[in-house]
Amino acid sequence: MVIRQLYRLLFSFVLGISVFSAAIAQDNNQSPTAPNTIVPNTTAPNTIPTIRVGGYPFAPYVDLQQDGRYTGLTLDIINALNQIQQEVFFEFTVTSIEHRYKAYMLGRFDMMIFENPAWGWQKIADQFIPLNMIDGEVFIALKAKAHNQNYFKNLTNKSIAFVKGYHYQFAHFETDTETLKKQFRPLFVSNNRASIESILRERADIAPVTHSYLQYYLKANPQDSHLLLISDKWDQMYDNGILLNHSSSLDAKKLTHWIQQLINNGKLTELAAQYAIQSSQ
Repeated sequence: MVIRQLYRLLFSFVLGISVFSAAIAQDNNQSPTAPNTIVPNTTAPNTIPTIRVGGYPFAPYVDLQQDGRYTGLTLDIINALNQIQQEVFFEFTVTSIEHRYKAYMLGRFDMMIFENPAWGWQKIADQFIPLNMIDGEVFIALKAKAHNQNYFKNLTNKSIAFVKGYHYQFAHFETDTETLKKQFRPLFVSNNRASIESILRERADIAPVTHSYLQYYLKANPQDSHLLLISDKWDQMYDNGILLNHSSSLDAKKLTHWIQQLINNGKLTELAAQYAIQSSQ
């Protein structure tokens, strides 16, 4: 009698387990739209290799917004590269202008967009992919003080606003603050906007400003246009491109092919035009 009861209990237990397992299996086979069901995204970035793109605030290429978002042409190109292929996922990675060389050599990111071999990369970069976009720096001064173009011919005894870490041709691409202090009367600021404001507030006499950013600023602040004298002669014009780290898993030929696609379909020129940057295609 006792043995029969034990068999019945065992049979009931096994039956209960079978019903429970069947219910679990049915739940797992629910429609993706079922409530509270989490369905893996097979196209998520973590399913393909991530290529990190280093960048630092350098408007209009990389611009930090008040809400913490980064915007600009670099981010637009990253998005465009992600749209034309699904082999890798390009992801923006923040670095600093002063420490980008060390971070690059340590492999903290795979590539940088809008760098120039003359900016200290001669002994570091081994893969450079041109983008054929022309930009550069022009000088600005207060019209009430400068009067005409002759004002820009002699920088002696004039205070000059330098964006810390930027490379200027008139300063022989020197970025060391102590060295610059021996050659000029520098006022060190954090970005192009601060350079323009230093002139408007008469904190500096002259400021080299990125041409594309100056156009963007004047479009947003037309009331300042008549206050500034802009040099006819540029300090430098550069054709920046992409630095691809030798340690990256991304092949330079493949990246070049994707960039050429963006050139051929006109997307690169379209994006550049939004920031007043000329294409040399």
